[in-house]
Amino acid sequence: MARSFRYPVRDPADWAAMERLSPLHRLALALRERRYRRRARPADGIVLTPARPERPLAADDLALVCTVRNSASYLPAFLTHYRRLGVTRFVFVDDRSDDGTAELLASEPDVDLFTSNVTYGAAAYGRVWRDALFTRYGRGRWYLNVDADEFLLFPGCETRSLRDFIADLERAGLKRGLAPMLDLYPDGPLREAVYDPARHRHPLEVSPLIDGEGYEIAPEKFTLAVRGGPRTRLFGNRIRLTKFPVIFVDEATQENGSSIHGPLPIARNFAPVHAVLLHFKFSSVSVEEFARLAKEGEHFGGGVFYAEIAASGAFNPDLSLAYPGSLRVGSSDDLVARGFMQDLRP
Repeated sequence: MARSFRYPVRDPADWAAMERLSPLHRLALALRERRYRRRARPADGIVLTPARPERPLAADDLALVCTVRNSASYLPAFLTHYRRLGVTRFVFVDDRSDDGTAELLASEPDVDLFTSNVTYGAAAYGRVWRDALFTRYGRGRWYLNVDADEFLLFPGCETRSLRDFIADLERAGLKRGLAPMLDLYPDGPLREAVYDPARHRHPLEVSPLIDGEGYEIAPEKFTLAVRGGPRTRLFGNRIRLTKFPVIFVDEATQENGSSIHGPLPIARNFAPVHAVLLHFKFSSVSVEEFARLAKEGEHFGGGVFYAEIAASGAFNPDLSLAYPGSLRVGSSDDLVARGFMQDLRP
């Protein structure tokens, strides 16, 4: 049986153990990858339409690729966060937003906006779109690959840029950085966590807590999977939290056929945690949002992970997700010290 690890990591030796793959395991991954590539959804007929004439990336550009729907309230915080880290171009696919998201993005000079003739679900949960955009903007370069409710932190990010973090990954011989989604939640009832872009600069101002314990990491069929957090603690929801938000995209890189939690080649998905994604999933709008996502069925398994929570009688505006093990998010160095990510700085 594959070995699992406690997360946050208490013993630094566990970081090294996570990336050890036996020859037999590597062979199994190679055979599995062949099957995954064959099962990729046909992309014929899926069209991406730019909102304005396309502009190629410069050699020194760092682009962020993102699919988005109805995120207008916190998109200014998202753009500010990633601009500060060093993103120079944003590439969005808007999936039928009706809250002003498209209009907001179209007004930003460093944003390239696309729409599609198919929905997020029909595009293999956005994976066909992302592969197409990587090809369109050029392979053989690093990208940010995130969702609009994900805010990346890496060691020293308060004073270091994404280019510095990419240099750390390259020195370690890595082509992508593993980062689990750490669900943010308020320190009181959900109904009180009202995010107002006129008053708030970051989701942490209304949802400042994460679970500080109780996660696990284990090698699975296509990735080193992190599971846990408030969705597991309160609702038994075992969704994978693993993402690879910083990724070198070459000709072998492919999302279609694999998972948002572990792109191809899958052998690159077994490495320690080197960053985290603060996941803005719980606030005053969450009860309504989870019910909508479950009804639409556009996410994995027909939205099963949202449906499980939405169907719970406990998931209501008066619910508080806080508990004695809750941790108020602090600095990146604090997260390193607590074992949430390994520090690759020289």
